[in-house]
Amino acid sequence: MPIQKTITLRTHTFDLDWNRHVTSRTYEKFGYDARFSILEDLGYSVHQCLEKEIQYISHSTFVRFLGQQFANSNIDVVTELSRDKEGLLYWKQNLIDSNGKPSCELYTTSYLQSKEGTKLILDVPLLEEKWKESNIHKRPEGQLTLEHNWPIPFSDMNCFWNLPSDSIWKIFEEGRFLFFREVIDLSLIKETDTSTFFMGGEIQINELPSPGSKIILHSWIETFEKIRFYFRQDIVNEEGKVLVSMRDEQLFVALSASRPKKAPPEFITKVERFIEKN
Repeated sequence: MPIQKTITLRTHTFDLDWNRHVTSRTYEKFGYDARFSILEDLGYSVHQCLEKEIQYISHSTFVRFLGQQFANSNIDVVTELSRDKEGLLYWKQNLIDSNGKPSCELYTTSYLQSKEGTKLILDVPLLEEKWKESNIHKRPEGQLTLEHNWPIPFSDMNCFWNLPSDSIWKIFEEGRFLFFREVIDLSLIKETDTSTFFMGGEIQINELPSPGSKIILHSWIETFEKIRFYFRQDIVNEEGKVLVSMRDEQLFVALSASRPKKAPPEFITKVERFIEKN
């Protein structure tokens, strides 16, 4: 059986996004806090890790958003922890609102790295259940992408002198907005009474970008369905190595009714050249 623990955290006004909902990054921050609550119980508090020059390294995330939250909501973060034989930690987390309804599911992997650069093997039960499989494939050769040169700010660096997962989420969130502004035109949201909601996705980290480094962000669309599309982004270093990849699900929603709707023809016309060819 995995290690289990529940903590309760509260959302705040500063957690709200432009839709007046709690941002996706807030859920990841809550998950991060709950993970360290268990690590502290195991003798690996932030203070103890820093004292022994141990780093917490983010590796992957699968996320699914199930219910919108607002400010001043109490969220129970229910966490289960297992590991594999090599020391990779598997975190299964359910975020539950005060009415007992699920808000978010997080499936995260990470590891603790010694100052010698090896994974630590924690006293944690081995993973028994089948873990989620990645749906991310390599960017097709010659795929047209929207590109942005990006400085990784030192101000995003955490106490382990690397980037936390929510900073990676922030880069991809910014990439989505830039794609909408430069390819689609944000004014189309009001004209067509249509927005898109981030329903979930996955992030695979091959190597965390270094604070102070420069990366290139590639954004494109993998595929379309009637009421949703799958958006892809890669973080690539200056040498062309793919550091981090994301695949997320975007649902078309009528702003006036807050209900799913078919993609407006204007949207498809504007993004057609950025869609992967079969």
